[in-house]
Amino acid sequence: MIPDPGDVTYLVLADRAVPYLLAKVRWPDVAQAITVGNPDWLEDPGLFDLPYEPSAVSVSHPQAASVAAGWGRQLDAPTADSVPSFIRRMPVNWSDLAPVERRALGIEFLGRPRASARRVRRLRSRQAKIAASSAGAQPSDYAGEFAGAEQGPGSAADGPAANGRSQATRAAGGFWDAAAERRRTARVRIDGRAHIRRGDATVSTGLVDLSEGGVRCVLPESPVLFAPDGTLHGPFLFEAETTRSRICLDVAGQIRWHGSAGDAMHFGVAFGELTDEETEGVQWFLTAASSRRGDR
Repeated sequence: MIPDPGDVTYLVLADRAVPYLLAKVRWPDVAQAITVGNPDWLEDPGLFDLPYEPSAVSVSHPQAASVAAGWGRQLDAPTADSVPSFIRRMPVNWSDLAPVERRALGIEFLGRPRASARRVRRLRSRQAKIAASSAGAQPSDYAGEFAGAEQGPGSAADGPAANGRSQATRAAGGFWDAAAERRRTARVRIDGRAHIRRGDATVSTGLVDLSEGGVRCVLPESPVLFAPDGTLHGPFLFEAETTRSRICLDVAGQIRWHGSAGDAMHFGVAFGELTDEETEGVQWFLTAASSRRGDR
């Protein structure tokens, strides 16, 4: 768990949940940004307007550091004396940048397709197979204990489950009945990291699986912060281990369950309603990460 320093404001702009611009702003002396197309820090006084842009997402220091690392840069690297400065007409309309502004920032690519229809169809096919196998599978030590994140087991051994269901819904042998726990969308296994904000702190966890409906994460221990029914206000930042792919979902979430597996604590989060662009971003992220992992 890493507290947010709170001295500098970090913001991202995203295209279908995929960050393309990262800024650090502190009035009146810090106004710098890097982009996926131009990963060199650029001084831009127009960034002082960015915190008031509705599409800008405020992220924590660890989340910003992850985005910068994905572009091969350090968030807190010493500022060089020769950092270029971009002088523009003011005020800045960050929702509709002029062509010269896009070129200066290296973001002429905005609006291009993220994932081909064929790859999205492959993803949907995989999710359908996962859903079918989960519904027909017999409970096991792993799948039974963590059958569903949107509606999952309570952490207590006795008494009602965290989602209000009786422990009677457990299958014989003490494991959770996987068939009784339906997810809105089947999750796809993703090896990576999740950077989750909770209040003024950010927790970096292992990413287990993800879908448009929610996420499952793993930690070496069980912090009180992730007790069932807790609310997470977002944003969530996810990074795939085998690629530099990252997505930033500016959405709230609810912790639906947690439980132990060996020395690790797994917990499931159900997302609030995603926008169409965020849904497309999740699909792109899953197809990109899955193509590197292979279809297995």
